[in-house]
Amino acid sequence: MLDHAQSTTPVRAEASTPGPGAVPAGAPGSDAVSAAPSPSGRTVAQRRSALRRANRVRQDRAVLKREVQDGSRCAADVVATCPPEVASMAIGELLVAQHRWGEARVLRTLRRVPVPETKPIGRMTPRQRTVLVDLLGGRCR
Repeated sequence: MLDHAQSTTPVRAEASTPGPGAVPAGAPGSDAVSAAPSPSGRTVAQRRSALRRANRVRQDRAVLKREVQDGSRCAADVVATCPPEVASMAIGELLVAQHRWGEARVLRTLRRVPVPETKPIGRMTPRQRTVLVDLLGGRCR
């Protein structure tokens, strides 16, 4: 007589196991990983390249913010020249990096331009850039 649990349990086929030394799909070093695109449609090599580029921009921004904070670089110069590494950086993030500048001072200054604190430096109009550089001009050491 069969037990009820045995009769309702589906029979599964055994999965074949890879031989010794085989690299499972999806593991680092397998060809499936480097050739298969991600859901975004990018390959691993493209994603790694983008990650390297993003890390380099983050490092460059950190150095720039330290230079602005210690006074060796002026925020007005950064706004005027708009180097590529800060083009997508929010203007408020740059201004708050200045010595003795907090959120209130940044907002008060940007209200005079007028520019939102989240506006990327590279997307500022020439007029906004000129007005802000004039406002910041006397603040450099």
